[in-house]
Amino acid sequence: MRSKRIISILCAASFACSACCFMLGCGGGDGRAEITAWEVPDKYRAARDDGGEIVELTYTAHDYALGTDNTEQKTLNVYLPDGYDADAQYDIMYLLHGTDPQTVDHKNTWLYTIGVKDVLDNLIGYGDIKPVIVVTPSFYSYGLYGDDDMKSIKDVSTVKRNSSDNFGRELRYDIIPVVESAYSTYATDVTQDGLTASRDHRAMAGLSNGCRITYTGGMTENFDYISYFGCYSASVDSETITAALDSDRFKDYKLNYMFNADGIYDFAYNGHKKMYDELLKHDKFTADNTEYVEIAFGYHSARSWRVAFYDSMLRFFGR
Repeated sequence: MRSKRIISILCAASFACSACCFMLGCGGGDGRAEITAWEVPDKYRAARDDGGEIVELTYTAHDYALGTDNTEQKTLNVYLPDGYDADAQYDIMYLLHGTDPQTVDHKNTWLYTIGVKDVLDNLIGYGDIKPVIVVTPSFYSYGLYGDDDMKSIKDVSTVKRNSSDNFGRELRYDIIPVVESAYSTYATDVTQDGLTASRDHRAMAGLSNGCRITYTGGMTENFDYISYFGCYSASVDSETITAALDSDRFKDYKLNYMFNADGIYDFAYNGHKKMYDELLKHDKFTADNTEYVEIAFGYHSARSWRVAFYDSMLRFFGR
């Protein structure tokens, strides 16, 4: 693991160089990818012919939030790196979108709207990260909880509330076993023991409400399965996290890395930074495994999340 560096966009000594990199899309001085607070360098956003494959996988989601016997057939996207070999072992990330209208194809948000399919292809193609599988499900379960009448991303509609509450168990019991049975990861099997033993090779990340679910459904419900977390543009009460990690269920597991990021003009910035500062007072969160990056001139928008994803991949899976 590379040593932690908090990027300060207010550092006058580096401002001019960083601004140049932002405009020109340059990488590290030696040609290697580096953490950035500006924009993903151009060469990592370019389409390439030897990119990975996106496949769709269907699974059955159950209603854990309300406890009914209802189920829903849902699909998710799986990014398989170029040259995927079923006999090899791959790290894996589960990547959640944010709140969007029902008309949006949520599982495509990260890969295509934000553009991380090209970022993945290039990070792997240039050898900056190890080949990795990335899964983009949708936390929404319209078949279980009804249509969404959301008027604003801040609205807590019935389907949003129930879907958010459901997702941690949907991930644990419905998604991870199906995905990691179909594709080769470090899990030797998809029993609880097999998934716990492979937690050092599993990450979860999300933006906005997907970030909140990464805390509440990932870190506080599945810390025995997941050891890397990417959290962009949202926060929860820090005591919600620390209480879960101090519980008998999770107290013996370590955090490998938690990467936090917001645009400096994001409405989530102040709350997220406060949560981050509070977590650093807890012994599971240290200067070596917990990081916060302020995205230069960033808003609650695609550029901020693309940069946060790129930075996270370097931290989690960098060579």
